[in-house]
Amino acid sequence: MVETRARRTAAIVAGAATLMLTLSSCSLIEGPTPVTPERPQIEEPAEPAVFVPGGTAEDNLPFFGQVLREYAAGEQPVQGQPIVDALAAGGFAKTDMQVSFDQSKTGLAADSIYVAVRAGESCLIGQVAAEERGATAEVAAAVGPERNVCLIGQTRPIDW
Repeated sequence: MVETRARRTAAIVAGAATLMLTLSSCSLIEGPTPVTPERPQIEEPAEPAVFVPGGTAEDNLPFFGQVLREYAAGEQPVQGQPIVDALAAGGFAKTDMQVSFDQSKTGLAADSIYVAVRAGESCLIGQVAAEERGATAEVAAAVGPERNVCLIGQTRPIDW
């Protein structure tokens, strides 16, 4: 009886191991295709947008999007410093900005750069994608206890 129980247990363990191996190999080989979230496209205004000094995030969204769109269409590399510089040249204050890192912790080039400009308790948040050279922009509420953070997590210091 003990021998039968041992055989039964061994068979269950072997079956479970085979099932786990089969399922894990299937998920690696034939797993579901990752779904890429749809990015909001920046609407191109009929007339060139202008910077509104002291304006709200909503007031400056068309101009912010225009600067990012023009940058993405250019030849410069998709990196944080030149994107921040383009926004600063347009009138946005660097002290109100946050930008993501150019490289991952493993040294790989970033697929895209996120940049944000805080306007009061709202944020202009943009993304410039490296490969397709596209840009997106939107307005979102600032977060944090003082409502002064636009990009969550560690961001690159803007010290130039």
